[in-house]
Amino acid sequence: MADNTRMAPNVVIGMNDMEAYLSLPVPEAGRIYIMEEVEAALQSRGVVYGIKRENLERMVYEEIYGREILVASGVPPVEGKNGYFDYHFEMKLDGKPQIRPDGSVDYWSVNRIELVKEGQVIAEYHPAVEGKDGMTVKGKPVTAKRVRELSPLKGKGFTRSEDNLTYTADFDGKIEMKNERITVSQVHEVFGDVDLSVGDIDFHGDVIVHGEVCAGVTIKATGTITVDGVVETAHLWAGKDIILRSGMLGDSRSTVFTKGNIMARFFEYTIVEAYGDIQAQVFMNCEVSCRKRIILTGKKAGIIGGRVHAIQGIDTGDLGNDVEIKTEVRVGNDVEVLRKIKILQAEVNDMKEMLDRVEKGLQEFAKLEKTQAVKKDDPRKVQLLRVKIRDSAVLSSKQAELMELEQWLSDAKGASIRVFRSAYPGVMVIIDEARSLIKKAEDHVEYRKEEGEVKSLYTTF
Repeated sequence: MADNTRMAPNVVIGMNDMEAYLSLPVPEAGRIYIMEEVEAALQSRGVVYGIKRENLERMVYEEIYGREILVASGVPPVEGKNGYFDYHFEMKLDGKPQIRPDGSVDYWSVNRIELVKEGQVIAEYHPAVEGKDGMTVKGKPVTAKRVRELSPLKGKGFTRSEDNLTYTADFDGKIEMKNERITVSQVHEVFGDVDLSVGDIDFHGDVIVHGEVCAGVTIKATGTITVDGVVETAHLWAGKDIILRSGMLGDSRSTVFTKGNIMARFFEYTIVEAYGDIQAQVFMNCEVSCRKRIILTGKKAGIIGGRVHAIQGIDTGDLGNDVEIKTEVRVGNDVEVLRKIKILQAEVNDMKEMLDRVEKGLQEFAKLEKTQAVKKDDPRKVQLLRVKIRDSAVLSSKQAELMELEQWLSDAKGASIRVFRSAYPGVMVIIDEARSLIKKAEDHVEYRKEEGEVKSLYTTF
């Protein structure tokens, strides 16, 4: 009796059920495949979507055997796109000058301020684009990833369009982004020199001078001061940074003070104080106080004459010069700082004891009030309350000052003076309370405090 069995069509499902392939084994002589048979084979494997009927017909009618042919394709999901902002201003300003190939420093490359004009588009929002779900060859939906819209921008100094897509500056000014908030603030910009005819400037915000600052002028700003030209015998005070692209020529009475950082080409005969870092090329006969670090770079980097102090350390090309000009450099803290800390600690402890006594007195009055032995507005109680309010404010101020000095003490640990070229005779090196006078020229040296003394360590940087 003849065997009527034969090999059945073979269906292979691709990864993620997105494709199905069919292969037809070679039939016995006299046998053929029919469409109903291959369709049944697909259905038995659950393939119901995206079937390529033309491929099935070719395989059956053209008798294509022994080859896997794509006979069904699913539809992959089309992923959507989250909403996003395009910002039309520089968001990250490094504020560092560029070093040219010849080793000189380009202070014109320093940029701590990004300016915008009134009506300028500062940001555009692109709404989220929804995705499209897909389908497997087995007819199972494939859900596209859900998209997310962003909240409108927060801040001040700009206007949002009615459709919430476009943001424009309300006025000319400085723009910055901090903690996901955009702020456009006023900037006082001088397109020329600031001289006595212009007068002093006292501005709540940033000040930009595109010319020179002439002798006798005072500029105060709660923000950043930027000067393109040379600063003469003047006074600068900034709540943030000071950028002098061309340097300062003082007369030993000129002053520069900032609660931020300083970047300048040079200082001559100037009193300089900064709460942050100072980066420049040259200090010549200056009085400098820096609560962080002083970094002098460039081919002519050096400290020539004067007294220069930085809490955290000093990097320079040269110290002094070959005519042995009197120069003093100091890092770290000194006995005066330690003395102030001890005095403040004693004052803080005394005030705490005083306030404890005041608090006990007020508690006693509270008990007496309950028994009606005294009135609530008793003059003695009122006086104690006044003392408590006054001394609490004073204590808070002294504690803040003490914390700051203790932070200075911590920051000064390990401070050193690094000289990349030459340290000349006549320079006094001071680290904390330790002193050492340089008596002979030294090259490529680092001065550190070891065992209570200033030591010079020769090294390569």
